[in-house]
Amino acid sequence: MGSLAVAAFALAGCTTAGSVSAPTTPARAQPRIQAITYATTSCHGFCPVYSLTIAATGAGTFTGTRNTAVTGERRFTATPAQTAAFFTRLQPFLPTGELLLNGPEACKSYATDLPSADVTWSGADGSGRLVFDYGCDRDKHRSLADALRAAPTMLPIADLIGNR
Repeated sequence: MGSLAVAAFALAGCTTAGSVSAPTTPARAQPRIQAITYATTSCHGFCPVYSLTIAATGAGTFTGTRNTAVTGERRFTATPAQTAAFFTRLQPFLPTGELLLNGPEACKSYATDLPSADVTWSGADGSGRLVFDYGCDRDKHRSLADALRAAPTMLPIADLIGNR
């Protein structure tokens, strides 16, 4: 594994179950990520609906469900740099435990009919899940939304997703 990937996996960012913005100063080390599952949900329109799981080794599985270039399961392999970029993009926002930012009861401002991202991660020392509805407090969570939207572009799956 390349030194960039090793360094990215070893980097520890910090969030707690209530934090959704990138930390400025690490308060504690977060466990090294071994795998991430990233899934999108439908919207009122033609949003791509898919899930992907990728291990720290770069071995991944993409499953297209709706509005994707391919449907069904496809395997892919990401380079160490691509895997590190994907993990690094998401890592500052991943909680230990569960963080649900979806629905009108969890959001002060809520726009309906937008897709969600459901991200779970596992590591040697823990795991977590983040569910984020893109209509939840849009101004407050802009950096989170941007990171979630950009993360899949780090992986070699553009031809599987198709037009977004």
